[in-house]
Amino acid sequence: MKRVFDIIISTVLLVASLPMMVIIAIGIKFDSPGVIFVGSKRMGRHGKPFSYFRFRTMGGEPLRRTRFGRLIGNLSLDDIPTLWNVLRGDMSLIGPRPELVEKVDLTDPDWQKVLSVKPGLSGPALLTLRERYNQTTVKERIQPDIKYAENSSLTYDIRLLFETLYWWIRNRGHIKGRF
Repeated sequence: MKRVFDIIISTVLLVASLPMMVIIAIGIKFDSPGVIFVGSKRMGRHGKPFSYFRFRTMGGEPLRRTRFGRLIGNLSLDDIPTLWNVLRGDMSLIGPRPELVEKVDLTDPDWQKVLSVKPGLSGPALLTLRERYNQTTVKERIQPDIKYAENSSLTYDIRLLFETLYWWIRNRGHIKGRF
């Protein structure tokens, strides 16, 4: 049932965001040279790596956030392409945030619990730690995710999805804790 929920919601969000995606793509191209989308290898369910897609927010030498990249990053709009990951089945709307492959220890029992569920666009660690998310260690970040993996349900996901939307709206889209 969760997969059906993810497919329906991500499809609706992708269709609704198409005009915004076109505007963002044009903004990225006008702001700095380079590709529109970037990908990074993230660890998925059961330790299977996947390519995590998002809009490019950085450019130049040395690499730093562009003016337009700062705007879309502060509004969390750079993650819109990640809905493709949800539609493809690499991710879910709600779950542990996907970590970079090199930061995951597949032999750690805590990671094995976290990787028993699909990673998500938003999840318990992000909502628990909020603005402190990026200032915490990976070990600290996965503690709420362990509890999520042990108690996940569609009802819990829907609650976390509404909490994410409320938080995003309350902060005018600016979610400081995401990466």
